[in-house]
Amino acid sequence: MFLLDLKNIRTGWLRFREGQAPERLIDPSLDRTAPSPGEDFKRGFVVSAFSQKFFGGTVEFASASIHLSNAIRDIYAKFEEQQAKNGGKVPVVECTGSDPMKDKYGTNYRPRLEIVKWVDRPAELPDASPVDDADVWKGGAPAAAAKAAHVPPPSRPQPAPTTDPALETEF
Repeated sequence: MFLLDLKNIRTGWLRFREGQAPERLIDPSLDRTAPSPGEDFKRGFVVSAFSQKFFGGTVEFASASIHLSNAIRDIYAKFEEQQAKNGGKVPVVECTGSDPMKDKYGTNYRPRLEIVKWVDRPAELPDASPVDDADVWKGGAPAAAAKAAHVPPPSRPQPAPTTDPALETEF
């Protein structure tokens, strides 16, 4: 289980290439789509997720997978239905399994996501957009806004913590 900050989810054009930082052009709003910045960009989402146990805190969760995006679209619809009666709380989401989906790439899997409860927003999950304002389309040429600088991997692996406080927390 993990918290999914659907209140602050963003959509846009994403491109993932091996060995490079992801490139993205984020829509100005959920109901206003940015123009495609070019070849190999796919529609996707960016959202913050929180789990001390599984992620070690707050992480960015982004994908352009059609099957994952459809699962997120479905859970977002449930979020919209339930948010008014849950007073500003954040949904706790559980992946209850997956369904095989045949497509042009063979068989891929769509996760089954369910909102299992709502909790107060923890201090570690900021109530803010998960994207930089510089990634949001402002109406100019989309290709220029989508360029990302190459970020090399760290020069050496980071040491693992000696204790794991994440195992003390429910999510």
